Amino acid sequence: MLPHVWSSWRRKQRRRYQRRLVQGDALARTWPKKDAEFDPRSQLRFIGDTETINGLSRAYRYEVRRHILKHGTANADGNQVLILGQPWDYPRLLADPPDWFHDAYRIGLWVWELDQFPGDWKFALDIVHEIWTPSSFSANALRRGTDLPIRVVPHAVECPEVRPLSRAEFGVREDQFLGLAIMDLAACPDRKNPLAHVRAWRLAFGNDTSSHLLMKVRFKKNTSFAQRELLRELGDAKNITLVEQVFSDREMAAFQRMANVYLSLHRAEGYGLNIHEMLELGVPTLATAWSGNMDYMERYPHSVPVPFRLVPYNDRTFAYQGTNLAWAEPDIEFSARALREIRARWQKERSSTTASRDPIDLPRNVMPALVGNSATSPNINEALPA
Repeated sequence: MLPHVWSSWRRKQRRRYQRRLVQGDALARTWPKKDAEFDPRSQLRFIGDTETINGLSRAYRYEVRRHILKHGTANADGNQVLILGQPWDYPRLLADPPDWFHDAYRIGLWVWELDQFPGDWKFALDIVHEIWTPSSFSANALRRGTDLPIRVVPHAVECPEVRPLSRAEFGVREDQFLGLAIMDLAACPDRKNPLAHVRAWRLAFGNDTSSHLLMKVRFKKNTSFAQRELLRELGDAKNITLVEQVFSDREMAAFQRMANVYLSLHRAEGYGLNIHEMLELGVPTLATAWSGNMDYMERYPHSVPVPFRLVPYNDRTFAYQGTNLAWAEPDIEFSARALREIRARWQKERSSTTASRDPIDLPRNVMPALVGNSATSPNINEALPA
């Protein structure tokens, strides 16, 4: 990114941050919480965005479905509400709330990717009585900014029974070893670390077209620089393809089911919904061994936690504010070796008379214990309130 563009981005994000502070303070004065207590026997109402096609809204839809399965309906008449949205969405979500919101017990479903409490969320502490968050990593970050009750409530991940999409639709043959990477690059491309995925794949397989990587990506105008950068990195690669289609939840599930391996060489994740979904499907999954995904990864024998080193936060969109922020830099060479090992085992399975698409139970020597890299905590198994 050119220096003048970099400076412009920084000024824009600072103005955006200040605007959020002003809007948030005004909203907190408009909708201050009243004294209320949580009733675990009562049903929840919902306020939020469950229609948008992105990872956050997909996670919110999981929460609504969980409630429907438990209570038989999402149309409760109780006096407690789960707000499905990050605090910076509250000015939109709470612009004209229903009458019952005034006296309701309010729960915020928040998720955060770095290890410090976000300063422009402080206003929401005067609006909600309690916070739910899907990972202990996120919970620990949020606890640094509040003494409100915080519950770790992992997302209720499901694997719908759908047929995989046709590989031919993406120019991939049935006999090719297929990797997937899914990332939303519309807000903070550097957090998702797309170039690392390309570099790991090319280090593992070069230009060998018997292996193919599909990268499902989404950009916005403000992150078009990341698109240009990614295309330059790809160059003339014949075994990596960018996929920019918009998928429904069902189509996303069918897309995921095509994979022989999944990659998430992220720098930080509040939860890692795609990682969890792919592990539930039984797909061998490489993911950076830091942040929210470490709550569940080590439960799966086909997970490959990727070693990392913590580095100073450096994001060209200035999406996060704070001092001494850090995130992970995954080990690309380790990732390439693991990819080759997974492909070798896939080839062996495929060539055997008993070949199937069952999960490959990787031995621990492909996933060595990473001393000092575990982000797990006792909150990992904390359940929903009774």
